Amino acid sequence: MIPGSNLPHASLLFNLDLISTILSTVASVWMIYSCFKLPSPKNTSLKLIMAVAIADLFYSIANIMSNFQTPGNDDFCIFEAYIRQAAFLLSMFFSTMIAIASYKISALQINSTRNSFFAYSLMVGVLLCLLQFAIPYLLSL
Repeated sequence: MIPGSNLPHASLLFNLDLISTILSTVASVWMIYSCFKLPSPKNTSLKLIMAVAIADLFYSIANIMSNFQTPGNDDFCIFEAYIRQAAFLLSMFFSTMIAIASYKISALQINSTRNSFFAYSLMVGVLLCLLQFAIPYLLSL
């Protein structure tokens, strides 16, 4: 049951959320395992898909954490919120990078994008993730 909830179907919503989170976690782990299991030549698109799967895995972990938090535990809630926000931002960012890579491949009729595109995407994604935590801290000084 959801703590402090007055909804008539709160336990149903809690169970559905828990089931969908577990399925999402299993699917993300399977995608990551499949990407690592493939032979050595991994192209940029596969690396971007793996990055989305890792971000989704962390989002699922944050979702599981939110289902089991207790009232009054503010540090746990803040930690869960940071994980959720970072995972959401990285998931959206890497999905956008997949769209850009797909456009580059289709519009320019090239077989694959360069590995430097993935390195650039990873670097910008991590920078965005760090900035989302650093800016509120710097503004509070």
